Order: sequence, then C-alpha cells, then structure tokens
Amino acid sequence: MKDSIMTLSDIEEKDVINVVTGERIGFVSSLKIDTNSGQIIAITVQPSMRFVSFFSKDESAVVVPWNQILKIGEDVIIVNVAQRLNEY
Repeated sequence: MKDSIMTLSDIEEKDVINVVTGERIGFVSSLKIDTNSGQIIAITVQPSMRFVSFFSKDESAVVVPWNQILKIGEDVIIVNVAQRLNEY
C-alpha cells in the first residue's frame, strides 16, 4: 500500500490542471492553513513561465480553495475552477 502522507515539496512538483478548461494553471507555491482547525483551506498556484504567454497581462498567483481540488495524483493536481480566480 502506498503512503498517503505528502509533504509540501511533494505537492510543489505537480502540475495543477483545471478540469473545466483543460488548462495547466501552474505549480503550487504555498498552502493557506486555518490555524484554529489546522486544516488546509486553499493552495496558491504560481503560473509556470513555460505556460505563460508572452502577451499575458496578469501573471499573478491563483488561489484555489481546497474544496475545489478534485484529485491529487502522481504527477498532477486536478482542480475544478469555473473562472480564473486571480482576475477578481
């Protein structure tokens, strides 16, 4: 049986992909943790330079709520984001 515990460095190596658009959003750069409950409430995703268009106007990080993460797999994290969160 495979170990079900991951470290932040394990998660940082995975591509984050939006299942709605099929777009590669980037890589996890940090976690947001509720210090009262100790639960992860969101991940911050930094666009990877290899996926960012030269003409892109906004290259800031995207915050994805934990409840929008569908699956953390071997190589990717699948999220369900209906709209680009960093545009608001």
